[in-house]
Amino acid sequence: MATILLVRLADEAAVFLPYGSLESFRADLGLTYAQAGTVLAAIFPGAVVGGVFAAAADRFSRRVIAAGGAFGFALSLAMFAAGGSFVALALGAFVMGLSSTAMVDGTEVAMVEMAGDDLRHWLARANLLATAGDLLGPALVAAAAVAGVSWRVPFAAGAVLMGLYGLALAGAPLPSPPTRDGAGAGDDEAGEVRRPGALRAVLRDPAVWILGLIGLLMTPFDEPLIGFTIALLEQDRGASAATATVIAFVGIGGGVLAFTVLATRFEGVADERLLVGGVAVMTAGAVTIAVVPVLAVVAVAALASSIGLSLAWLAVQHRSLTLRPGQVGTTKAVLGTIEATGFWIPVAIGAVADRAGLSLAVGSFGVVGAAMLAMALWSGRQWSGLSWSGRRARVGS
Repeated sequence: MATILLVRLADEAAVFLPYGSLESFRADLGLTYAQAGTVLAAIFPGAVVGGVFAAAADRFSRRVIAAGGAFGFALSLAMFAAGGSFVALALGAFVMGLSSTAMVDGTEVAMVEMAGDDLRHWLARANLLATAGDLLGPALVAAAAVAGVSWRVPFAAGAVLMGLYGLALAGAPLPSPPTRDGAGAGDDEAGEVRRPGALRAVLRDPAVWILGLIGLLMTPFDEPLIGFTIALLEQDRGASAATATVIAFVGIGGGVLAFTVLATRFEGVADERLLVGGVAVMTAGAVTIAVVPVLAVVAVAALASSIGLSLAWLAVQHRSLTLRPGQVGTTKAVLGTIEATGFWIPVAIGAVADRAGLSLAVGSFGVVGAAMLAMALWSGRQWSGLSWSGRRARVGS
């Protein structure tokens, strides 16, 4: 379990490196901004293709899938460290997205069986470590800049660390899928279990689509909201770059609070109620940032929005792993594909900023949040009366 809990930390820290090094590798290799943006965008189709490995975790060794994903991730970082062209970096980014999905989903499918009824507790701990990863990635990039070394050094160091994590996963006794007779297979055995039509059954489940759409709409409330908040404070509110950055990143404290004190406080709250409450808070926080010019209020709103986002994500994450027992990997693959199509939302909000200003652009997050809240309320009414044992019976039938 200790090895599994580190997966989000490793993933968040390593995925930041291409984003944090964009200007450095662009200038070094003489790329246009369009090419540099394409390098970053290549992560997303890789993540969609990686859904194949997520689905495979329902039937094959999670240890092989997770460790293979970590080794592939290490390879992608090495490709950045050694890459000398646009094509090499774009290919590295594609491999990064694919490997990240395999590594994270392989371990989390195993976590479902290891954690049992305490799954949300352990997810909160994993997400808390992910917050540490959000700090570690920028720290690696900043350390390289301060030391005056090449932008390639953090990628090389990350490749080594990710390779070591792959070795840890390869040696971890992750549970294998049950065999066809329902008995658990030994970890060294693949333990294939045949579930004909699993993908079709998942695709026909309306709850999967609603959950995927909620996740799609939730994504912009992370880094994109931070970016637009910083721009708003600097351009329209007269804040310095340092002040704007500090206020925006107060949200990191919100994640820490949500995944420790509040996760424990709300441990008995059902997913649907936690989701609705979290979405309401994060939406209200974003709207407050857009309309209230007082910097102290904006800081509190940023903290509240981060808390709401973290709690809502915890509910979505737990629901995605428990919605269809026995088909967890396939469900995550479908959800990941749906969520990946939301790449256009920050682009649309950016277009609003160009045409109508940053205040209205940040206010647009309120519209996104309202749509998410409506879906969360509908989902809660549909599923709150159905026990997990009932879900298992339905899936089994």
